[in-house]
Amino acid sequence: MPIAAPPKGTLASQGAIAAAKVAPAALINPARPPALPPKVNFNDQIQVALKTNVNRDGVMYRPLHWEYVEYDMYRRPTFFNPLATDAAFRYFYNGAYQTVFVPAGGRVLIDMVEAAVFPFTVAAGDLISVGSFLGGAWIPPVDWVGPPPTEFVPFTPVTYSAVPVNFSNAGQTVMVDQVTRVGRDDTLPQGQQDILMLNDSTLARGDVLPGPEGGPPEILVSQTQPLPGVGQWDNGQQYINTAVEKPVSSGNSHLPWVIGGLAAVLALLGGVAAWVWKHPRGDHASTGAPAMADALTGPLESYSPADEPPNGHGDYPPASPPSPDVASSGSDMWRRPPFS
Repeated sequence: MPIAAPPKGTLASQGAIAAAKVAPAALINPARPPALPPKVNFNDQIQVALKTNVNRDGVMYRPLHWEYVEYDMYRRPTFFNPLATDAAFRYFYNGAYQTVFVPAGGRVLIDMVEAAVFPFTVAAGDLISVGSFLGGAWIPPVDWVGPPPTEFVPFTPVTYSAVPVNFSNAGQTVMVDQVTRVGRDDTLPQGQQDILMLNDSTLARGDVLPGPEGGPPEILVSQTQPLPGVGQWDNGQQYINTAVEKPVSSGNSHLPWVIGGLAAVLALLGGVAAWVWKHPRGDHASTGAPAMADALTGPLESYSPADEPPNGHGDYPPASPPSPDVASSGSDMWRRPPFS
């Protein structure tokens, strides 16, 4: 079964991360965040980032993962920005999409009492990132000092690890490291009412059905939204095309076999050469060498970069970059999503 590779992280220096973690935090009301600065237009930033081709996988855009979210002792999410560019992130709450601005090196603290998972999309310069934060915080009264009351229980979402996900409309099943239940929307058609997050990056609509006794549930996905809260929903093919790698096994790379075979062939050739040196008129002097040459070139000619093991990010060697005509195609609705 193919395996869904987790998204790459949004990179920042360790010094910038450490500084942003302790920056003064602006307290945010999740239902009424402050208005964006006049210079910031979230939709325009997304469009610019999609057009710059800074993070493409073939002809499709792959968002990064935003891991710069932590929680204080009251389980309030803190969103910090260690990048050199300002950032704005969008999430759905209180019946509407909310957008919060976080300056470069800055931090916000969100008074999110509602116990739920909140997927978000981040626009930061020419980068797009995705992720989620958890609600269910306890809000300390004025002048409160110390930890929350002992009866306070932090919210824990329902998460399934290493489960097969059937993309029913795309006709493919893949193994996903982490599937998180976001909620349920009974107003959607049957088969789309369970809202999920795949690898803390892609929002999905589908069905979670009970599995066999003691086994994982059966997860069916009919639609995905690669940028939560932004753009079109699709049938999941974009997720499959950009996030799935071949199953990894102990024999996934042919390179050691090629090297070992090459060494054996060279050793055999050395033995043949020595024999020919001693027996220049021997029968094998004219028949052995061509056969060995064929054996030498055969494995090397059939070797493909796709046989290399994945790198540290779980990616195979990158495909050739798309041509300008492909990258600017207006027919690809995923890369040119409409905005509300």
